[in-house]
Amino acid sequence: MKWQQLTTLILQRIKQVIGLYAIVLIPMWGMFFLNDTVLFGLWNVFGIVPRALDIGSMIGVFASWTMHGNFPHLLGNTLTLLQILFLFGLFESNAYRTVLKLIVASGLVTWVIGSPLSIHIGASGLCFAMLGYMIGGAVFARRWGYLLACIVMGTGYWLTIKQGLMPQQGISFAAHFGGLCAGLLLGANSKHNYTRVQGRY
Repeated sequence: MKWQQLTTLILQRIKQVIGLYAIVLIPMWGMFFLNDTVLFGLWNVFGIVPRALDIGSMIGVFASWTMHGNFPHLLGNTLTLLQILFLFGLFESNAYRTVLKLIVASGLVTWVIGSPLSIHIGASGLCFAMLGYMIGGAVFARRWGYLLACIVMGTGYWLTIKQGLMPQQGISFAAHFGGLCAGLLLGANSKHNYTRVQGRY
């Protein structure tokens, strides 16, 4: 790869990182403050209700990542996403499409496996889906960038996964586990696209 091509690729990926921050974090923070100041918490009513076929739960499948119960909940997910979105922006050729797939996949799996009469909100399902995607890509699709990321940041990743998959009061195990499984599956099947894109440069 020529230096000019490498420089162009790096600039493209940096722009992609900034774009990911904008399209994921701005809606999260914007909806939190809008919900808190204008909607009086009503937005969170549209969280994922497992196996419910009403319009509210269907909205939750696609938008529950923008719903948070309180500021510490929002801040915790934001700090995790800042790291993972950065890695996605660097290593994914079309990170926007991948993140959209993970949002939908994690929402659908949560809708399928969650406990009846529960409601699931928050971006932690997306966080776990993205973690799963990187692990699946590293282990099964031999994506060396994600393998390096998993090794360098492995302690933090495994601690996050371990804590998130321990049943706790008020914590959505279904969203964490469902997101992780969805991400692992999509990551494991990402080898073909990765190889094709790499071949362009």
